[in-house]
Amino acid sequence: MVTRKPKWSIFWLVSYAYSSYGTQSVKYSLILYRCKACKCDIKITHGKGDLVKHEYTSKHTKSCVSTVGQKTITSMFAEKTKEMTTEMRAKEAEIRIAGFVAEHNLPFKIMEHLPDLMRAVCSDSAIAKKIKCGPTKIKSIITNVTGETHRQNLIALMNSNKFSLIADESTDRSCTKNLCLVARINCNNNNVKDYFLALIPIHDATGAALFEHIIQFFNKYGIDFKQNCIGFASDGANNMMGGQNSVVSRIKELIPGIFVMKCICHSFHLCASYACEKLPEEVEKFARYVYNYFSNSPKRTEELKEFQQFANVSPVKMLHPSSTRWLSLESVVTRLLTQYGALTLYFTDKASSKKDQAAFSILHLLQQPFCISLGALTSSFKISFASSNSALWSSARR
Repeated sequence: MVTRKPKWSIFWLVSYAYSSYGTQSVKYSLILYRCKACKCDIKITHGKGDLVKHEYTSKHTKSCVSTVGQKTITSMFAEKTKEMTTEMRAKEAEIRIAGFVAEHNLPFKIMEHLPDLMRAVCSDSAIAKKIKCGPTKIKSIITNVTGETHRQNLIALMNSNKFSLIADESTDRSCTKNLCLVARINCNNNNVKDYFLALIPIHDATGAALFEHIIQFFNKYGIDFKQNCIGFASDGANNMMGGQNSVVSRIKELIPGIFVMKCICHSFHLCASYACEKLPEEVEKFARYVYNYFSNSPKRTEELKEFQQFANVSPVKMLHPSSTRWLSLESVVTRLLTQYGALTLYFTDKASSKKDQAAFSILHLLQQPFCISLGALTSSFKISFASSNSALWSSARR
């Protein structure tokens, strides 16, 4: 009797869902079935029946159960790569948040709550769940990551382009003296930009000490300032711009021919200060008296609003004439001129009662010839000093 050898058919695996367990195997010229779960070869002399029979054996059942939770090497690497990608994107997000905080001058304290808010809003984001940055970490990122990278880029820019140095020494609120350095760089295509360079704590503000701090900074970061520094600007203080024993005198010895320029704001301040010495004192007294009269009295402020509405002017508050800010009186005088009519009506009404001596004194100042001439100027030409398109500034530009 001649027996017919069954032929292997790939449809056996498809029909019986064996494709995940085994494949065809050829061994000793026999067609066998290689079971991946049991890791053995099975004869298929009787065709599909041998596959079905092997499927229900205890050995195959136990082997299949043990391999259900196993992961392939490819899937393990894929998950690891995905996890690494999420970690990297979370770090990138933290750097971007740090840049946002620095760019908009936000307090570091908001980072105590911002990550929790992001996780709550973006609850389905794997990146938001991995963002963990508090105030200390954000400060460290700004100082050691983005700040250091920006410094390196700026140093490279200064070594490859001509630049001018702008310096100023000041004292902060904690009574700590600092030397601020700003670099004005002429980049490609004559694109001039200002870059914050350094804020150096100092103890001695003499010309020699400030010059030594500047030189030490350039030497520390390898900046070729002798070759590329073409200009220096600062305020008109003697330790900065003095003819002898100052920062400028030492820089000129080191870099002959360097262009030096004093601060224009300081020059304007000196001009304005000397000019104001020729003005009557009543003008500044009037500005201070008016502010003090309304500053601590909500009742008077509300009463003034009625006269402002009657005079058809904006119901705004009076400004404080600061004695420490340059040209601060300009905005104060502007406000007084725009409110001149309302103030005259208000203090005339208050002084008529003869009980408010402060109002009577202010009304007396309002009636001074100099103040009257200013009031006539505003009423005649309708000048709005608070507007950038005013007739006064337009005529000055022409």
